Amino acid sequence: MEDSRKALQAILDIISFDKLFAFALVCFFAWLLLVVVQTLLTHLTVKLPKYRLLWSRLYPFVRLFIWATVIIYTIAEIINPHENLVLAVIGSIGIVLGLATQEPAKNMIAGLIIMITPPYRVGDMVTLSGHYGEVIQLDWSVTWLRTFDDNTVMVPNAEALKTAVSNANSGALDEMVVVKFTLPIQIDHQQATRLAKEATQCSPYTFLDKPITVNIATRYEFGEHLIELTVKAYVMDIRLERKFASDINLRVINAFKQEKFYPMSTSETAEVIN
Repeated sequence: MEDSRKALQAILDIISFDKLFAFALVCFFAWLLLVVVQTLLTHLTVKLPKYRLLWSRLYPFVRLFIWATVIIYTIAEIINPHENLVLAVIGSIGIVLGLATQEPAKNMIAGLIIMITPPYRVGDMVTLSGHYGEVIQLDWSVTWLRTFDDNTVMVPNAEALKTAVSNANSGALDEMVVVKFTLPIQIDHQQATRLAKEATQCSPYTFLDKPITVNIATRYEFGEHLIELTVKAYVMDIRLERKFASDINLRVINAFKQEKFYPMSTSETAEVIN
């Protein structure tokens, strides 16, 4: 009974005005520091766009470190709880962990796992729950994607860990883009390969430090044999993926038409694979 009274008194001490004011002040300075850090990282993104992915990935870890510091400082210096209260809190934490099967707790634990051993990071182009887009924000419980339709998609972190994740660039600024064309079987295969490669090299979006590959395969469709020509090249920035694919289509089709090669309609056969 005596221990219960001490624990109750310790709880009452915690909600004193002085401690609540000190806690609010610490939270305010932590928030102010995060605003400064985010502004600085945004400025660095504009000044040094080559390292844009690095700056965007630093913020979740800085935010986690700052709020963890706030929690530790608040407990150790402001609250300074009685040992009985500490034991009660530890018991409560055990109960919370026991309830980790609940969705909010599962999402927060999954978010921590994603931050520590990330299958993707901010700036990556990924497929989550059937949605393909750029990871623009990684929170404790959800991941935010921006699709090429300019839609913002929220994916629960537990859902992201539960299913397979397709990551197009895995932390790199460039990524591979694959575009396919269908051609008549009687064309000059070697010339078609050369034209496709040269046209892709001329694109202003092509990352020339990595190889351009052109593959040819045959297929039987609509009662005739066809040639399937596949161009594999790297775009210099993941955000230019769709522009790059469109530019390759235009350049390669124009090159084929000049040589009297007539590929089928782009809308039917051209495909971007991530």
